[in-house]
Amino acid sequence: MPFAANGRVAQDAFPGAIEINEQQYAAAIDGIINGLTISIDGGFAVKQPEKPAEPEPQEPVLAEVKAQLRARLDFAAEAERLKYITQGAGQAMTYQAKAAEAKAFLASGAGDFPLLSAEVGITADTIEGVAQIVAGAYAQWLLIGAAIEAARLGGKAAIEAANDAGAAQAAFDAVTWPSPAS
Repeated sequence: MPFAANGRVAQDAFPGAIEINEQQYAAAIDGIINGLTISIDGGFAVKQPEKPAEPEPQEPVLAEVKAQLRARLDFAAEAERLKYITQGAGQAMTYQAKAAEAKAFLASGAGDFPLLSAEVGITADTIEGVAQIVAGAYAQWLLIGAAIEAARLGGKAAIEAANDAGAAQAAFDAVTWPSPAS
């Protein structure tokens, strides 16, 4: 006498199996060959297999969310900086060198100041005038640059302290960039 259980048929008894007749056994074998499944829940049946449930979309791991938000914050901070300075590593080096020349000139008035000299007649009529303008612009940059850096680092700390992705996103969204009047 044949036997069946969920997903299985056999000619001999096995644990959890129910006894079936020869016609049911033949239908089960035919069904298995054609991709059907055997069920004994509620009685013997040969039927279409149940479609697996769609997997629930998984939320990104919190560490990944935080890393993405911190990277986005760095990009946003750079975009804020570019509102006040010219893009490019060479330009940044030029600004730093001009600020150093302006500081040195205003401290002593003596020395070689090629970058400041290049601006005489453009930025101001004298090297002293150029040095004062460059020093003033650098002082303004320090204020706005520091405010941008404080917003960036404070935002990163808030993102890192978040206990879930929603709180991390809220920390990112809460970052307020300074305005020129700040």
